[in-house]
Amino acid sequence: MIERAWPTLLVVAACLGLVLSNALWLPSAVLVVALLLLATSLAVPSARLPALALALAVAGWGWGSIRLDALDRSLLASQVGRTGTAELVVTGPARRATFALRVPADARRFVDARVDEPVLLELPLGRSPPQGAILALRATIVAPRASEEGFDERGWLARRGVHVILRGRDWRVVDRRGGIGGLSDRLREHVARSIAPGLEGERRAVLAGIVLGEDEGLSKELQDSFKAAGLYHLLAVSGQNVAFLAGAVLVLGWLLGIARLPAEAAAIGAIVAYVLAVGWQPSVVRAGVAGILASLAWLVSRPRDRWHFLAIGAAILLAWTPATVFEPGFQLSFAAVAAIFLLVPRLSSTLEGYPLPRWLREALAISVACGVATAPILWLQFGSIQVYSLLANALVTLAIGPLLGIALLGTLLEPVVPSASLALAWLNGWLAAYIAACARVVAGLPLAQTSSGLAVAGLLVIPAGILLLRRLPPWRRPLALTCIAAGLPALLLWQLWPARSLPPPEGLRITVLDVGQGDSILVQVPEGAILVDQGPPEAKVDRQLRELGVRRLAALVLTDGQRDHTGGAEQILRRVTVERVLDPRIASESPYRTRALAVAAERRIPVVEARAGASWGLGGLRIRVLWPDGPGLPSDDPNRRTVVLLASYGEVDALLSADAETDVTAPLHGQQVEILKVAHHGSEDPGLEAELSELRPAIAVISCGRGNRYGHPRAETIAALATIPGLRLQRTDRDGRVVVESDGARVWVRSDR
Repeated sequence: MIERAWPTLLVVAACLGLVLSNALWLPSAVLVVALLLLATSLAVPSARLPALALALAVAGWGWGSIRLDALDRSLLASQVGRTGTAELVVTGPARRATFALRVPADARRFVDARVDEPVLLELPLGRSPPQGAILALRATIVAPRASEEGFDERGWLARRGVHVILRGRDWRVVDRRGGIGGLSDRLREHVARSIAPGLEGERRAVLAGIVLGEDEGLSKELQDSFKAAGLYHLLAVSGQNVAFLAGAVLVLGWLLGIARLPAEAAAIGAIVAYVLAVGWQPSVVRAGVAGILASLAWLVSRPRDRWHFLAIGAAILLAWTPATVFEPGFQLSFAAVAAIFLLVPRLSSTLEGYPLPRWLREALAISVACGVATAPILWLQFGSIQVYSLLANALVTLAIGPLLGIALLGTLLEPVVPSASLALAWLNGWLAAYIAACARVVAGLPLAQTSSGLAVAGLLVIPAGILLLRRLPPWRRPLALTCIAAGLPALLLWQLWPARSLPPPEGLRITVLDVGQGDSILVQVPEGAILVDQGPPEAKVDRQLRELGVRRLAALVLTDGQRDHTGGAEQILRRVTVERVLDPRIASESPYRTRALAVAAERRIPVVEARAGASWGLGGLRIRVLWPDGPGLPSDDPNRRTVVLLASYGEVDALLSADAETDVTAPLHGQQVEILKVAHHGSEDPGLEAELSELRPAIAVISCGRGNRYGHPRAETIAALATIPGLRLQRTDRDGRVVVESDGARVWVRSDR
C-alpha cells in the first residue's frame, strides 16, 4: 500500500506544512538548518520516506511563511485617507453591491509613486469597467471594514493580499493589459459572447453562471432560490465542467479520426484555456490540475491516482495562497470530491437492489455523499444548510451535462458557423429555464433552508443509519425503522417552531419591540442583526427574538445599564449567540449591566467600548456612536451618559437616542434623519420642537408601556411631534411591535398589532 501511495503522502506532507504556515511563521535560518538535518537522514534507507515527507513539510512551512509575508506587505496601507490620481488594471469581473460596484484590480501607480499590489476598487453604481482594462481615475484610499456578522471583509481581502480599498469615480480606460492576463481576458470575453448569442435576461444569466461562474446577471430572488435549493454550487465552476470539456475534446477527436496522442494534447490545451477564461477559483483549479495530470499520465503511460491528483491540486492552491485553506470554496470543493471518492461506491452498491435507473442511483449517491461532507462546512461558514439539496440535484442532473456540452460546442462553432451557435444557444436557453424553475420550486418548499444544528446532525446521521441498517439482523430492522419513523416527525415539528418567524430583510429593517415601559430595538440587514437595548426582564426579549427567527446577533448594545433598557441582557446573552457586546463603560453603577458583562466574560464574548467617534459596519449598514464622550462620574444621571447611535443605510438615517434628551443630543448632529426613536419614552422635553425642526424625520417611534405611571408619552411631546408636516408617528403602547423598513432610498412602516 505504501509503495503505491508514497507520492501522494509526500504531497500531503507539503500541504500540511503550507497550512501550518498560517499559524506559525518559520524564519529562513531555521528552515535552512532543518532541511540540512533532514538531508543527512536520507542516508539511512529505512528513514528515507519519513525524512523526505518531513523535509517537504518543513519546505512547505517555509515557503508558506515567505508567501504570507509577501501577501502581508502593502505600500498603500500607510496612506489610508489620502486622495490622488491612480492607475489600475481590472483583474476580474465587477460585482454589484447595494450601493457601489466592487471591482478587483491591481494598482500600478498612485499619485507619483509606482506600486504593484492588488486592491479592491469601489465605483458608483452604473457602467462596469471591462476586465483587463487599464483605468485612470482619482481615488481615495480607505481601510477595509473590520469583522462583521457573517462576513469578515478585512480578513477575506487580506487572504488575497488586498489591504486597502480605493474609492473612485469618473474612470476612463487608457489601455488594455497584455501577456497571460490579456489572453485570459480575451478568452473570457469570447466564451461569454458565444455561449448565449441571441439570448437575453434570465436564461443568459443562468448560462453565464453555470459556464463561467458569473452570477452578476441573476436577480437576487433567483440567487436566493439557488442557495435555498442547494444548487448554488452550479454557479461556481466545478470539476464537472472541466470533465465535460476534456471528454468532449476526446470524443470530438475520436469522431474526426484524430489519434489519441494529439487528442490528449488538445484536451490539455482546452483545459488550460478554460481555466484561464474562468479565473483562479479553487474548484476549477483543482479540476484543471486533475484533468491535465490525467492526460499527462496517459501520455507518459503512468497509472492514474485520483488521490494524487487531488493532493497536487491542493498543493498548488496552497502554495500560491496558504490562507486559501480558510476559504469556504476550498473547503467545500475538496470535501465534496473526497466524499465522492470514499462514499459514492458504498452508497451505489447499497442502492443497486432498488428499482431505480442507473443514472438516478448515481445522482442520488453523489448528492448524498456531497451533502454529508459539506453540511457541517455550510453550517459553520454560513449558518445554514439546504434540506432538499438531494432532490434539487437529482432534478437537474440530466440537464447539466447537455447544457455544458452545448455551451462549449457553441464557443467552438461561433467563429466559423454563427448560425449553428445561435440554434444551440436557443436550445440551451430552455435547459437554463428548466434549471431556474427547479431552483424556485425546491426553494419554495417548507423548511428548504435551515440554520438548525439538529438538522445538520440529521443529514449526517440518516445516511449513516441507512448503511448500518443493512448490517442489522432482519429481526432488529423493524424496531430501527420504527425509531426513525418516530424521530423524523419530531424533527419536523421542532423545525416548524416558531411559526411567527419573519423572512430575513432585503434591505434595512428596524423593529422596535413591544417591551412595555422600556426600550429594545432590533436593527437588521441581510448580513445580520444588532440589538440596541434589551428591555426589562419580564419582556422576555430573548423569546421575542426567537419568534422573529433571530438566533444570532452581530452585536448587543448596552446603552445606560438601567433596568428598562438592560434588564433582559443577561437572558439574551445566555440564550442567543452574540458576537460582541458594545458597552459605553460609564462610571454609573448598574447591577443589570454588571451581570450582563459577567455573562459575556463567562462566554468569552468580546466587549467593545462604545464611545463618541467609534463606528462599525454590517453589510450596507453603518453604525456611528455620537455619545457618550467619556465615562462621566458615578454620580451622573445615566440618561446623560447613555449611548446615542446614528444608523445609516444608503441615503436613510435613523437616530437611536435611548433616554438622551435634547440637552444631550442637540449638539451632536447637524443633519436630517428619516427615522427617529423618540428619547426617554416620550417624556417632556422642552428642546424637542427645535430639534425636530432640524431633524425633520419622516417616521418617529415612541417605545412606552400601556397605562404607565409616568404618563408617557407626554402631551407636550405629542404636540411637538405634530408640528412636523407629514410625520408618521408610531407608539408601542398603542400599535404594539413597530417595524420600519427601507431599501436605502425609501422608508415605510407597519405595526404588528
